Amino acid sequence: MRIPPVIQFIAAASVAWAVSTTMPVLMFSGMVANVAASAFSLVGVVFLVSAVRLFSQRDTTINPLDPSKAEHLVVDGLYKVTRNPMYVGLALLLVGWCLYLGTLAAFAGVAVFVIAMNELQIKPEERALTEKFGEQYRAYLRQVRRWV
Repeated sequence: MRIPPVIQFIAAASVAWAVSTTMPVLMFSGMVANVAASAFSLVGVVFLVSAVRLFSQRDTTINPLDPSKAEHLVVDGLYKVTRNPMYVGLALLLVGWCLYLGTLAAFAGVAVFVIAMNELQIKPEERALTEKFGEQYRAYLRQVRRWV
């Protein structure tokens, strides 16, 4: 886990922009696209803020580069719906960005982000948290989906 999620997010947003400018496939725009972009972005921010707030309330680290420093397993709030609300929030921001860019091709950035996060961040985090919290975390893995 050497690439921070925010860097992966920026890379995926850059991919979305690059693809949308070089391959403007199925262009769309207008009020509906702008409202949808704003709505997805707003929900993404709500996910991020809510998740960070829960970690802060539980006095545990939000540092994604060293999950072994987690002091508490957070399983309430949004964590009842998704194991990774911060990453879902970033993905929703990317969807908003793609809608703003106005081309279907931009959504390649979302796919890049989800694949990279699964392989480079989430799977290593899950291993570290299983090692740290044992059966309590394994039970949580069985109950709550990785994304949504």
